[in-house]
Amino acid sequence: MKMKRSMMFQGLLILLLMGSLALGLRGRISAIADGMPSGGMSSTSQTISKTPAKTTAKATAKLPSNIADIVRKDLSKQTGIPANKLQLVQSTPKTWSDGCLGLAKADEMCSQMMVPGWQVVFSSGTQRWVYRTDATGRIYRMEKNT
Repeated sequence: MKMKRSMMFQGLLILLLMGSLALGLRGRISAIADGMPSGGMSSTSQTISKTPAKTTAKATAKLPSNIADIVRKDLSKQTGIPANKLQLVQSTPKTWSDGCLGLAKADEMCSQMMVPGWQVVFSSGTQRWVYRTDATGRIYRMEKNT
């Protein structure tokens, strides 16, 4: 009988610890999603794509330079335009609807979680391109021209 009580107590303790851990992580995840990178550059959001994304509360956040460099290099590779001719004209913090940044291909599986990131607009002077990234620049995609 004493052993059953001990096992019940241990089970209850495990449940309490798991619940506390789950609540703690949920708070952290929402804090990460709400706490996009902060900085001092202000930018104005312009909705270009058809897929809605939530603009985060910190509309004055500054795009990290490494993300701008990653996107600029990819755009240069895609277009053949030298990277130094591509100007960053706008960056807006966004929270995307899924791991494909709201730009899933027809047969593509995407994680179904909110992804904090950026909408980044580059220009060559005559043409504009819009990219979506995650918060680190590890995932990025170009929006199709609309």
